[in-house]
Formats: sequence, C-alpha cells, structure tokens
Amino acid sequence: MINRIRKSFVMAKECKHGGKVHEASSLLGAEPLDFSANINPLGSPPLENLVLEELKKLGHYPDNTYRLFRRAAADFVEVEPEHIVPGNGSSELIRLFAEVCLEEGDLALIPFPTFGEYENQSLLAGGAVKKTEIGLDGLPIICESDLNKAKALFLCNPNNPTGKLLSRDLVLDLAQRCEQKGVFLLVDEAFIELSDPEQSVASIAPSMDYLFVMRSLTKSFGVPGLRLGFGVTNAALAKVMNLARVPWSVSSIAAAAGAHLLGCKEHLHRSRELIGEERAFLIAALQSLGLEPLPSSVNFILVNIERSGLSSERLAERTMACGVLVRDCQSFGLGRSYIRVAVRGREENKQLVAALEKALKCRD
Repeated sequence: MINRIRKSFVMAKECKHGGKVHEASSLLGAEPLDFSANINPLGSPPLENLVLEELKKLGHYPDNTYRLFRRAAADFVEVEPEHIVPGNGSSELIRLFAEVCLEEGDLALIPFPTFGEYENQSLLAGGAVKKTEIGLDGLPIICESDLNKAKALFLCNPNNPTGKLLSRDLVLDLAQRCEQKGVFLLVDEAFIELSDPEQSVASIAPSMDYLFVMRSLTKSFGVPGLRLGFGVTNAALAKVMNLARVPWSVSSIAAAAGAHLLGCKEHLHRSRELIGEERAFLIAALQSLGLEPLPSSVNFILVNIERSGLSSERLAERTMACGVLVRDCQSFGLGRSYIRVAVRGREENKQLVAALEKALKCRD
C-alpha cells in the first residue's frame, strides 16, 4: 500500500514547534507558563461578544470569498482586496505557496536557521531543498548559480529563531534579484507588527510578479487558537492561489474576528512598547545568569547556553519541571547550545528568570 502513496508524503518528517501546553499539562498536572511560543504578550483585544454573535450564524457556510476579511486585510497593508489571499494561519499559506509554485524536483532555497515549515512544505510539494547560510547582515548568502537553478526562495523577516530584522531596502533588493531570475520569493512577516512594521514590503508585492508576503494574526493579535493569516501578492497570482485554496478553510468566526482585529492598531502600538521594555529587562536578566542572549528586534530571544554546561534539552526539561516551557532549538539545526524564549509581561518574565536560575543551579 505504501508504495502507491505519493512519495513526498511517505517521506514526510515531523516539523517540531513550540506551544505544546496541552502535552506539558498532562505531564505536570497543571498548565505551564509558556515561553516556547512567541505570542503577543498583551494577548488579544476583547472578542467575546463578537464570537457569541457569530455563533448564531454557524448554520451557514462561511463566505468563501472572505470579502469583509480581505477588505480589512487590504486596508491594513494599503493594497486592494484582489491582492489578498486568506489562510488558515501561516502553515496553510506556506503549503499553498509551495503547492502553487513548486513542481516535482523544483529547487527551493531556504536560509539556515529559520522556521521549519518552509522546508517541510517544500518537500511535501515534491520540491528539492537547499539550505543557504545567513550572512552577518541577516540576508541569505545566495550565489548566482543557485539562484539560476531555483524556483522559490523563503525569507523570514524578522527571522525565527534569531530575532534579526532586515530593513525594507535590503528585502526589496533581494526581491529584485528574484524578479530578474523568475524566482518566487516568499517573505514571511509573521512577527513584523511586533517589531517594526515600517520595514514591511507587503505594499510593494502587488507591483511585482514573483513576490508573496505573508502576515499572521496569530502572533500579532495573540489568537493562536483562531488560525488566521493572509498573503499579499499580485492579482494574477492571488487569483490562482485563491482558486487552489481549500474551500472554506477559514471559519466564519475566525474571518469575522480577523476583520475586527485588523482595525485594532492601537493594540499593536502598545504591544510594541511593552515588548521593547520587557525585552531589555529579559536580556539583562539572562546575562546576569551567565547566559548569552543574542540581539533581538522582536518578541523572542535566542539564547546561547553553552557556558551553563547544560544541553538545551536538559535545560528545557528542568524549566518544565518548574512549570515553565522554553524552546529547545535543536529542531532549528542549532545543536544543543541554544534555547529560545518569548518576551512576556514583567511578572511572567520574572518567573522565567527564576525557573532558569533554579534549573542552572540544580545538580542531578
């Protein structure tokens, strides 16, 4: 039976993510404090009344054109609705991009280290993957011969897990290189609203043939349970992707909530202020523990723990025993010397520091 299944699916491997609160709760007997997933520390604007109102409409299918959500997303990034592709979170949009742009054997270039779903979805689509190093400027180091062979390139800005933010000009220069070569470029801006939205290239995407820019409401508005995001691209590619998208992939509740959330720009402004303050607090606290936090422009910090003498999985196990989840970064290919921690509110950040201090002092 297996030999009759599509080979790329048979060869699929698990793509590991953070945010495993349910799994940890079953082991601990209580819900842990989750620093392994990078969600807006202010959480979400109030949605209870909106959700209750939408529950009355569950007897109907969602509007598969997502007219209201697409209009709100278009206004948010200053484009037209025909340039918007709704999605059931970033993962669906990455898969949709890979399915539309890659055929069997096509080469996808993926910077290293970065979000694992780019490789996972490219391989599932039947593509071949080549990883490229990231330079000191934060850009992937891509030689012309590789770009000549490639069909697609993925770029996370700000990058996960490093927290490095590229300027708009640097990303546009890379997009122009791809445009000249006919290489599809996915720019994942899932965290840019929690960093510096002025560096976004979303508004320029409709004027380019090969640029697809992604946004995630999950991270920006603290609603991972809703599963909602959108892509921005030229009208021709958006039409193809909307036709290829699974019908009704976004629920009516998520679409209505998304249209509302995209109007809550003051919430994002306050979130960025809080993140800036708390990131500075956490970096200083982590340094005081003898750890080496890397510079970050967003709501998470990559931390070198080599001087602690502990492996990343052992430190993660010890903090979980203290009721705090951190991200072991081995799944990013970074070896056993890195963890990633989210930036949350002050009292929660103090609990993270206390858990790390206890874990570092513990003797097996």
